Amino acid sequence: MSQQPYGLVLSGGGAKGAFEMGVWKALRESDYSLGAVIGTSVGALNAAMIAQDDYEIAMEFWSNLTINQVLDLNKEMTNTYVDKWSKESFDVFRTGFLAALFSDGLDISPLRHNLTRMICEDTIRRSTIRFGLVTVDITSLKPRQLMIEDIPNGQLIDYLLASAALPIFQKLEIDGKTYLDGGFFDNVPINFMLEQHFNQIISVEFPAPGMRKWVRDKQAKIITVNNSEYLGGVLDFDSRQIELNIQLGYLDALKVFGLVDGRYFYLNTKKSNTFFRKFINTLGQPLSNQKQLQKMLALLCLSPDAGKNDVLRTLENLLQKTSFRNQPLSLAMLEITGKSVGVPRLENYSIDFFIQAILKELNRLLDENLNLLDNPKIIGTFFTPANSSLLRYNFITFYLVFLSIRGDLSPERMSTFLSKFSPDIALSMITVFYIHEVINH
Repeated sequence: MSQQPYGLVLSGGGAKGAFEMGVWKALRESDYSLGAVIGTSVGALNAAMIAQDDYEIAMEFWSNLTINQVLDLNKEMTNTYVDKWSKESFDVFRTGFLAALFSDGLDISPLRHNLTRMICEDTIRRSTIRFGLVTVDITSLKPRQLMIEDIPNGQLIDYLLASAALPIFQKLEIDGKTYLDGGFFDNVPINFMLEQHFNQIISVEFPAPGMRKWVRDKQAKIITVNNSEYLGGVLDFDSRQIELNIQLGYLDALKVFGLVDGRYFYLNTKKSNTFFRKFINTLGQPLSNQKQLQKMLALLCLSPDAGKNDVLRTLENLLQKTSFRNQPLSLAMLEITGKSVGVPRLENYSIDFFIQAILKELNRLLDENLNLLDNPKIIGTFFTPANSSLLRYNFITFYLVFLSIRGDLSPERMSTFLSKFSPDIALSMITVFYIHEVINH
């Protein structure tokens, strides 16, 4: 990887900005070197913390962030509710609440207090990582794109708040000029970073209100980190959501940076991979359990004398009918199975630990569903032609029924039974067989 430093661009998006902290965590574990960081709105706040390079303070802030650390929802509003609104209809309450809330704008003095506590302006000015932000001067109707050297001494906190000044907040003034959230000009300031002569850029982007400028330099190398799951609302300062957003940013960035593999999960295949290598080598070979081998070949519509190449070719054909098509077969089969049995997604797994997690979840499901086959109606539905009720059954139902059927079923009944298996269920079934083969031999 080139040692030329990258420019990091951080989008605005309120509470979604926790995702950017996770990306920073991944960057600290990667070989990427940062030469500058520029942000809009909450991205500017995060950019300042990254330029300051105090990871512990930044994570402490985000991990304990609540709405009260951003906004002052004052006692007057609470008293008004108790004395008046609670005794009126909901419409009266809603009208009065909104009027009180937005008459002068929301008070963000708690956010100013927290930034003053966390941010050291002198440290940022001395940092080897150059810092920049975007805001809008609505007095002159002009955008302001400022690097740290453009911000007057002692006014960094003011300009950070100016970059994040949503219209619902109290008016933000600096030297007689009123400022508005930088997202009203450019929520993803890649062009500003290009103007700082960085043509290698890491851009962190997620859905959020704001303008998005076209990137002017089509030759620039831009690595984009997007969120793979919903991040909540702009003002959703729920502690659990913030924790998930940080973890998601970390994992999604690891994948973009090539530090983990997988389409759905986050899997490190380079370390602790003894079982995985055995799984790759064993896949397609005859199973030592003859009953399971017979059932597997029937599930794949293969003859009893089918060889390894026949099995692998059929597995590849099945894979192309899933959302994991064109992925490496062994890894894709494990991911499909992990998804089928409900392995938690948002973790950084070594591949062997992931295999063990599949078995753990499978055993949990077996314990919870041991009495499933006591109901003859369930088994009967598998042998009824064109029965659509199977759509409600999960993997463990198919697994238990599959293990329980006799090997001497008539071809017609076996064909009816096997036709109910989707490609994902079939691949998961076979994956479990081969995992047991690897673990037990």
